Amino acid sequence: MGEGMAANLLKAGRKLVVWNRGPEKSAQLAKAYPGLVTVAASAGEVVALSEVTFAMLSTLEASEAVFPSMLAAMAGGKSLVDCATLTPERMECMAGQVESKGGRFLEAPVSGSKGPAAAGQLIFLCGGSASLYEQVSPELDLMGKAKFLFGATGAGTKMKLVVNMTMGSMLATLAEGAALAEAADLSQAQLLEVLDLGVMSNMLFKLKGPAILSRDHANTQFPLKHAQKDMRFALGLGDDLGQSLPLCAAANEQMKLARSLGHQDDDFSAVYEAARAKPRTPNACAVLLDFDGTLGDTETPAMEVAFWELSPYLPGVSGAAAVQAQCQPFIVANAGKAFEFMCESVDKDRAAQGLPPLSQVATAPIADAALAQLVDARRAAFGLEPYSKAVATYPDLLVRQKEETVIALGATAQANPFVLATLAKLRAAGTSKQAIATTSGKPRVPVCVDKCGLRPFFPAAKIHSGESDFTPPRFKPAPDVYLLAAASERTPPSLCVAVEDSASGVGSAANAKMGLIVGYVGATHISDKTGHAAMLMRGEKSTDGRGADVVIERFDDLFPLVEAFNAWAEAVGTAHFQSLLSGQVAEPFDKAKLAAIFGALKGQYWA
Repeated sequence: MGEGMAANLLKAGRKLVVWNRGPEKSAQLAKAYPGLVTVAASAGEVVALSEVTFAMLSTLEASEAVFPSMLAAMAGGKSLVDCATLTPERMECMAGQVESKGGRFLEAPVSGSKGPAAAGQLIFLCGGSASLYEQVSPELDLMGKAKFLFGATGAGTKMKLVVNMTMGSMLATLAEGAALAEAADLSQAQLLEVLDLGVMSNMLFKLKGPAILSRDHANTQFPLKHAQKDMRFALGLGDDLGQSLPLCAAANEQMKLARSLGHQDDDFSAVYEAARAKPRTPNACAVLLDFDGTLGDTETPAMEVAFWELSPYLPGVSGAAAVQAQCQPFIVANAGKAFEFMCESVDKDRAAQGLPPLSQVATAPIADAALAQLVDARRAAFGLEPYSKAVATYPDLLVRQKEETVIALGATAQANPFVLATLAKLRAAGTSKQAIATTSGKPRVPVCVDKCGLRPFFPAAKIHSGESDFTPPRFKPAPDVYLLAAASERTPPSLCVAVEDSASGVGSAANAKMGLIVGYVGATHISDKTGHAAMLMRGEKSTDGRGADVVIERFDDLFPLVEAFNAWAEAVGTAHFQSLLSGQVAEPFDKAKLAAIFGALKGQYWA
């Protein structure tokens, strides 16, 4: 969307400063429009170099991750036009923060998808600063065919949610009608023809009907995951206003089902696949998964960002080459640990050498020029601004690390091998529920979930964070985040499978009394897989010495382990629940049952 909008401004000769969470699209625009495009190192730099900034971000999580950088550069005489579809509350919050720094704010969510964005045919639904609306009207006219100012901030977003709710409900109705026609052995093509000849003829049915007929949803104009997000926001608006929205709620459930069937990145015409899907078998157990290093191959980039945050302050290490040599050992030693614990370790080493704590030095310039150049080069690889700018942007080291890790992972995060296929297989089998139980905070994990393509499996309600969901934070090996995830899935811990890559994570699962603990060593930050597997099985962080029950190298080997555990859970279900309710010790899962399936595992395993 943003790429098409920017291209229309560039075609008209406007000079732009651009930044994207992934650098490829910015580079493409710069190549296509030489002399008109300046590629910024961060969203904050775009604001710093521009009088008016247009923002188009795909999700609420993406907005929350990027906005702090923009706000830090906001000042009097600068303005922000946000074109994303968020919530009215989010728009009002951003407007207040921008205006508190002397800037102006205009919400301008758009009606239209990728095709209209590229063709300059969007409809801008605005709210907020009337003077800014008048100022940017020429640019809105270049990017769209119509524009409206509905009133104060929030009004434009409310109108956008009403429009998209109506559109989504209409498409879900067409999908349901097409599914009924198919079940009744009627021609779906004739159904579309009949609809087009009567009062129900409309452009939406004309555009999406052929995709429903062919079941080809790959030409994505409006991703299903974004359409369902808007339905969810509309339901929230209805709740706030006491307005019943039963049709919207039903359409939202159909879109959620279609996402769970693997269509999250397809066009929202894929809601048809939910309409024709058959009911699935209820599930008995829950699979609770760590994120960094387990679902996402994110420990390596996250730990590298952490290392370069701390590298200027490491005691006893001088010179760029010596610091560089410490990077990989640091990643191995600290994977799975909260940054707060890393800071405590560095402070302890600094104190031993009579050096001041990080709190006193973390905003000072890097004295060694060669080290400063190395740090900036490594930061640039993650899309981060130079160190000298970063220390001025963020109030302290902890905030800087958290914000910059979100930015870096938003550009580099990827799922571990076989994760997406395994989750889809678990979902299709219908024998287990899945949720995330992680130490890492929000919005970091939701941003990574989106970047890795995992959102259809893990909507916001299925992401649980030891850092963000508790006050004060409850980091692993404390059991709290696993207990929270199990309770959210309405499953006793003894009927849950935990999947972990770190000693503290295994300790958390053991302390929460998970029924089965599966260790995973397939991420790139784990080089000595046998040694790491042995460490996971030792149970160094659990109160009773329990470690991982089995450790796997290939993520797809999780599926047969879960199926074996679920078969036991189904068999003991009623008696197991009765024992728990009466306060008795329920019969635990017999790990010997796994031995029968070890021969079928595809990768290396330890048990």
